[in-house]
Amino acid sequence: MLTICRNERSALVKNIAIRTATVAFGLSCIGATALSGAANMVEMQVVSVITPAACTPMLSGGGVADYGTIPARSLKPGAVTPLPAKSLSFSINCDAAAKVSVRAIDNRTSSVIVGIVAAGSGDGTLNDSFNFGLGTAAGKSIGGYAIVFQPTSYTGDYQQAQLLYSTDSGTTWQPSTNGYVAKNRSFGWGAAGSSYVSSLRTISGTITVLPYINKPENLSLSQEILLDGSATLELSYL
Repeated sequence: MLTICRNERSALVKNIAIRTATVAFGLSCIGATALSGAANMVEMQVVSVITPAACTPMLSGGGVADYGTIPARSLKPGAVTPLPAKSLSFSINCDAAAKVSVRAIDNRTSSVIVGIVAAGSGDGTLNDSFNFGLGTAAGKSIGGYAIVFQPTSYTGDYQQAQLLYSTDSGTTWQPSTNGYVAKNRSFGWGAAGSSYVSSLRTISGTITVLPYINKPENLSLSQEILLDGSATLELSYL
């Protein structure tokens, strides 16, 4: 916006000059010279507010992976019981192209059972940074689950996108081959084959949860047990 205050200032200068002339000729000459110089200047301002792009993350199904009723007899004695994978659609929509990242925050971290994801999946590389808690029942931890951004499912602005991750708060990025979400990782999206986060308006793909239920002898199966996993996907602007 350009603001030119010409009309108000020129009118004010004119009034002062006329009033000075009625006092003394000498003063009116001095005043006229000074005020004439002031009248020849006008201030121009260039002002605006540039607002950052606003982005909204969304999950299908209200963000709930509902496993319904699980019979206690389906749990394996002496073993961790894996539940079937469930997938949700995940999208980020921005009102202008923006570079964004997402990290997962475990809201049930106090219920984490050490090593349950590694044991249940059979993958020893999935340490407890990949292990999200499923809550507690009667003071006993129910289990854990892994979260996966399915790498090949993602598009950015309707083109195939590269899923990337960072372990240093976005300073450096590298391609994610399996999409497993660790609590110390941020995820972003770039052009296919890229190692850099791109500015995008629309990102969409699939997120999957893989739950593992504690050994039945470690649970209070005389009452209903409600799976209560909760994680927050936090979006940040880069």
